[in-house]
Amino acid sequence: MPREVYIRRRVAAVVVLVVLIGLLWWAIAAMFGGGSDSENAAATQATSTSPNMKGPVEPPQGNSSKASDSATSSSSASASSEPKAGNCSPADLQVEAVPGAPVFGADQQPNFFAKITNPTGRDCELNMEDSPLKFEVFRLNDYQRVWSDLDCNDPEVTGNVKFPAGKTTTYELTSWSRTSSVPGNCGSRDPVPAGAYLLYTHVGDTVSQPATFNLG
Repeated sequence: MPREVYIRRRVAAVVVLVVLIGLLWWAIAAMFGGGSDSENAAATQATSTSPNMKGPVEPPQGNSSKASDSATSSSSASASSEPKAGNCSPADLQVEAVPGAPVFGADQQPNFFAKITNPTGRDCELNMEDSPLKFEVFRLNDYQRVWSDLDCNDPEVTGNVKFPAGKTTTYELTSWSRTSSVPGNCGSRDPVPAGAYLLYTHVGDTVSQPATFNLG
């Protein structure tokens, strides 16, 4: 056999061997760890854009406004005159929006609280599918709505929830991704710029007074 043919066959065999080793390494990496990067990236994206609700939780300290304190006091005074029976609706409840901090740094994802008070003299049981708990954020300077947790996610507080008479129940939305949202259109989520904002919380048709906070 000519020497040239022998060399070509040896080179071809080496190339085939290298390709087989490469394919084997890729298959092992895909089986044991190749998908982890994409899965982790997907999980990170879900965490950064999907809010997480906790509750009931301990109410935050020191963030309530004087107006809400006076409203709670007056409603407590009238609680003793309320009858102990009757149907419950969102109109029977008081809702307060409380940002987790007055200012959130540029690297922080804001957290929000909803304080729901039953000022009546009877326990209130509410169907949260019919009267969902919702958070909304508006820009302070032009009152432009920029985000709500229910634009792109289903309510996390579901079923019949009991709000005891004269008590306050607090829920926490643990993180907002600082991206905008529009009802039913979740394909584009733009970063929200630094500035002053207003937070609202809703239980059905009952809406809180706005609470201000700042994004750094």
